[in-house]
Amino acid sequence: MNSHLDGKLPEVSGYCDPIFQKVADEFEQNFTDRGDSGDVGASCAVMVEGEMVVDLWGGYADVQKEQIWQEDTLVCCWSVSKGLGATLALMLVDKGQLDINAPVADYWPEFVANDKKSVLVRHLLNHTAGLACLDADLAPGDLYDWDTIVTAIEDTGANWEPGSRLGYLNMTHGYLLGELCSRVNGGRRLAQALEEDLASPLGLDWHFAVPDEFLPRIATVYQADPAFFNSMIEQDPETYFAKSMKGRDPEEDYNSLKWRKAQNGSGTSHCNARAMARLYGCLARGGELDGIRLLSEDTLRLAKVETVREICAVNGIEMRFSNGFEMNCPPATPMGPNDRCFGYLGAGGSYAFADPDTKMGFGYSHNFMHMGVGPGPCGLPLVEATISGIGKA
Repeated sequence: MNSHLDGKLPEVSGYCDPIFQKVADEFEQNFTDRGDSGDVGASCAVMVEGEMVVDLWGGYADVQKEQIWQEDTLVCCWSVSKGLGATLALMLVDKGQLDINAPVADYWPEFVANDKKSVLVRHLLNHTAGLACLDADLAPGDLYDWDTIVTAIEDTGANWEPGSRLGYLNMTHGYLLGELCSRVNGGRRLAQALEEDLASPLGLDWHFAVPDEFLPRIATVYQADPAFFNSMIEQDPETYFAKSMKGRDPEEDYNSLKWRKAQNGSGTSHCNARAMARLYGCLARGGELDGIRLLSEDTLRLAKVETVREICAVNGIEMRFSNGFEMNCPPATPMGPNDRCFGYLGAGGSYAFADPDTKMGFGYSHNFMHMGVGPGPCGLPLVEATISGIGKA
């Protein structure tokens, strides 16, 4: 039994198709059999060929274990958020409003400053732009503020020749794509564009700048090691990773109102696994779900084809990227046996991806933030159980 559950048995609810019973078993074991690495509260959902075959939730929404995780509980999903900016950008590509081979400055004139004229839209989509680290002397907490970071991006020179090297856009990705999109979508920032273009049409309970009425539904984040990122930065402040975290509030516990209200598209969105599975379930089956088409199949091919695979200059791990998404690349981003899988993993172990070969969308959302590289101890067993179930379907 998990010591951080203080002996309280978790309550698990929802639906699971009998073919995917192993997913339900692993979900329950995440609460009961994984020791101090197990879940406090979580949800897991799987959509196959447009049908939700797994929709489970359980555990506790607060560290004190007083609030049961509900069907509509929301929680921060960290870098899984990056998939939203990527999808919104590809939707503009689909409409002919963005060209992935055009210079970013064609749409965002101020971006050209400090010799960034060679940064192309596709460099933002596949994390080869060389803009993970900003030149500005940012104060703690500046990463919450759209105008501050957009100005800092404009005032930054590329970290290396754009397109020449993979460097995960750790904290800048959402602002880069968010501001780029705003320049062609009528000035709408991420929260508005997400709601109007993606969440509302597709029925996704997924938010940036969480509206006040939804705040009571947010689960409290519990960190395995609250000092983890601070210690990494302090150990070697000259690494690209440490520099990419400039402007981060070292006291942030991911429960502050500022975090929940931020439009930092790199990590501050809040959702549940059902929303993840619906989005990626739609993308996995050609860009259409329930009569709503997000993307044409031609544009969606950009998400399924590898554009870069190498050791990341920021994270120090091997990664693969398409135009828009992380791709299946164990051990850092494992997404089953199929190479065309794409999505995003979040810090602490949140998990969402599409498998276009099996038309499957997977989502795992939780409030116990594990530390270290990779999917964490609870998400990967759920993925493996899902793949096993698909093999039987």
